[in-house]
Amino acid sequence: MTNRGMCRLGWGLLLALATADTTADAVYKWTDAEGLTHFSAQPPADRQAQQIQVEAPPPTGAAEAKRQPEKAADDGRPKDPADERAEPSAQELARQEEQRRHNCETARHNLETLKTRARVRIHDEQTGEDRYLTPEEHQQWQQDSALHIDEYCTPGNGG
Repeated sequence: MTNRGMCRLGWGLLLALATADTTADAVYKWTDAEGLTHFSAQPPADRQAQQIQVEAPPPTGAAEAKRQPEKAADDGRPKDPADERAEPSAQELARQEEQRRHNCETARHNLETLKTRARVRIHDEQTGEDRYLTPEEHQQWQQDSALHIDEYCTPGNGG
């Protein structure tokens, strides 16, 4: 088969697969006068075609998961370990609580510094130099610090 014929075959097959919906539809296969094979959802009017049953791929996505939760529960395949998230150990919970406390303390310290000092010097990562916060940055950092306090200093929130 020539490259042109392979190309037509590929496009025909792609078209047939793209037009197939969720039901198993018939696809017709025939060879034209030049010996090229074609695939189509409709048979040609001027020649005989072979009908091929195309199996539709299984539905994917959240809608399918909602429709068939019992099938997803035990389909015989090995389970993905990420799906079976274990409860964190007591040691991991203690580490997370200690990190939350540290973040809370840091956020409170930052807010206090921003409230008591009009000029705050930082290291600018982009330029590699130290500079002072602009008034706009100073105000934004105060707001961010207050949000961090809400996130880390309230038990049950955050990490």
